[in-house]
Amino acid sequence: MHFLIVLIAIAVLESNAQLAFIQRDLWVQKWHSAVAKFVPASGGARLNILVYVLVPVALLQLVLLNLGNGILVFLLELAVLLYSFGRGDLSAQIKVLESDIERSDLQAAFHDAAVFNIGHRASSANSAEGLYRELTSALPYRLFERTFAAVFWFFFLGAPAALAYRLLALHGDMELDADAMLARQVEQTSADENISAEEQATETDLSCSGANQLLWMLEWLPARFLALTLGLMGDFSQATAQLKELVFCTKTSTADVLRRCVLGALAKEAAPQDVDKSADDTAALLQVAEMVALFRRSMTGWLVVIALLVLIS
Repeated sequence: MHFLIVLIAIAVLESNAQLAFIQRDLWVQKWHSAVAKFVPASGGARLNILVYVLVPVALLQLVLLNLGNGILVFLLELAVLLYSFGRGDLSAQIKVLESDIERSDLQAAFHDAAVFNIGHRASSANSAEGLYRELTSALPYRLFERTFAAVFWFFFLGAPAALAYRLLALHGDMELDADAMLARQVEQTSADENISAEEQATETDLSCSGANQLLWMLEWLPARFLALTLGLMGDFSQATAQLKELVFCTKTSTADVLRRCVLGALAKEAAPQDVDKSADDTAALLQVAEMVALFRRSMTGWLVVIALLVLIS
């Protein structure tokens, strides 16, 4: 049943990429604020994160167990998987970026690239080469967290695991927003109030760091499976050479693992200093298209693997 749910969810995503009809995060924002308010500070940031994630996941598991089997469970798990996909219309954003690069409108392309930035900050690129570097750092991760990570955990551990992954990702997004608000508050506070604002900022940093560590743990396995698949769909020797260096690394971020393996699979050099500085805007456009095509092939390959696992079992 999970395989059928995955197929339907991906079909819905392809036909309606925004998914605004189900990805409503107001309840998550309210829950995040409630946990921050009622969980004692003495428990630490990790307790806050665990309560924030585990309570909704446990409630979902209880509902699924009570429903047993049937159409209600099927619809609920489909809804949870759709909710667990990444936010925004990634395909439309990529098309807009490609269009701007094709028109050699780099200023607009720099603005478009900001939506892929992992830190949700404005683009720092000021040249075609800088745009290339930024996209190879951010776009592979966005493609990964959009669908692959959620599908991976949904198929192997069920809807609660997929929901846990998305809640952690949303926690990081909300903490980034909180950081921006606190920065504005610190600028406006008086000297006497600065201590309190700085303490709040420190607590937010600790909470965000803890959530990022847990998110990295959830991404560790699917990211490496995807990296291997990228090699199978591209240049296997170069992609696996990068993966061998990083497979057991506990310090490299998921985004950097995917960046290096994607560049390897595309037969590009992973080191920034080896990037072709003469690449023009059209070449950059082709590289973006190549990355997206590579991920689509890899996702299709995993659907085939899942289908074979279902047939074998």
